[in-house]
Amino acid sequence: MARSTVPPSAPDPRPDRWSPPRPDPRLADPEVAAWVAGRARATRGYLPLHLAGAATARSRARRGGPGPVDDEQLLVRDLVVRGAAGPLPARCYRPRTGARATVLFLHGGGWVTGDLDTDDPTCRRLAAAAGAAVLSLGYRLAPEHPFPAGLEDAAAVLCRLADGDPAGALGELGLPAAPLAVAGAGAGGQLAALLALRSRAGDVPALAHQLLLCPVLDCDLDRPSHREHEDLGPSVADLAWFWGAYVPDRAARRSPRVSPLRAPQLAGLPPTAVVVAGADPLRDEAVEFCARLQQAGVPVRRVLVEGVPHAFLEEPALAGAQLAVRAAAEHLAASLDAAAAGGRVLDLTGGRAGERTGERAGERTGGVVVDLRERARRP
Repeated sequence: MARSTVPPSAPDPRPDRWSPPRPDPRLADPEVAAWVAGRARATRGYLPLHLAGAATARSRARRGGPGPVDDEQLLVRDLVVRGAAGPLPARCYRPRTGARATVLFLHGGGWVTGDLDTDDPTCRRLAAAAGAAVLSLGYRLAPEHPFPAGLEDAAAVLCRLADGDPAGALGELGLPAAPLAVAGAGAGGQLAALLALRSRAGDVPALAHQLLLCPVLDCDLDRPSHREHEDLGPSVADLAWFWGAYVPDRAARRSPRVSPLRAPQLAGLPPTAVVVAGADPLRDEAVEFCARLQQAGVPVRRVLVEGVPHAFLEEPALAGAQLAVRAAAEHLAASLDAAAAGGRVLDLTGGRAGERTGERAGERTGGVVVDLRERARRP
């Protein structure tokens, strides 16, 4: 075998050679940094989503989860429900001890990808922590079904939850018809926020709460956080591609019917919890939405998790994911209890979920801050 002629000090000529990235100060928590590095290794060489196309994007996002698996706390069942234009897949998570309310959950995936497995761990944790039934909906996806198809699906199922769906599969589950809440991750957060605006207008049933997890709230892709964190994903190019598939008409994207952050008034919306990832390109729009809700007098808890990227909730083992869902579930449960008692929620902006679990959680006006970067500073 011939001996290599490459000097030891020369760069390795092999293109598949991988070397660990330099530490990223935005992800100083070792657990998060290791998870991000692992994802980077697994996707190295992939085309960006906006070049790969919808079919490839869906293939990458498909998790192939365990399906409707019961656990010690939850009974889980897959079913088919009626959407706005036909049957849709859904998955129900119901606490074994009974449900205080029903939450319609809308998965993430940029309106183009995602399914019932995408946010399965989050739905399980939310149902168990809040003591509520969670119905995750597989709404229609773009570009085959652009706006408002997915939103109309969600609205139709929300209405059926409210009336008990006596002739359909939801009626067989016996879920509480009230109080009702909506929740969503990423693009699903946009759908949930639009449902809350429709509810305020009387177009869909009344809501006791909205929970938005790292939500998409505006079509403007030129905020500082877009530029600062796009290398952690989703990139500006990918976000533009998602928006183009979902709402091809650029002018239509600027309507409050599409971008919830552009609603001229937010007063009268239900109590809200918003989980914000500190290293998320979508961070600024979520923070702005929280500030506007607070100014409008809406009870809001902002759960800001510093040191994590947009997709951190997809890894349920991360401490930040556990803390974030727990803090948001506390606010959701309090809202549901107040609605069930017929009372008005006066103050749901406190909370020390992170402190109770040993994580430093500094409280600011309107929410909880969990800074996972603190671990790297500890001796």
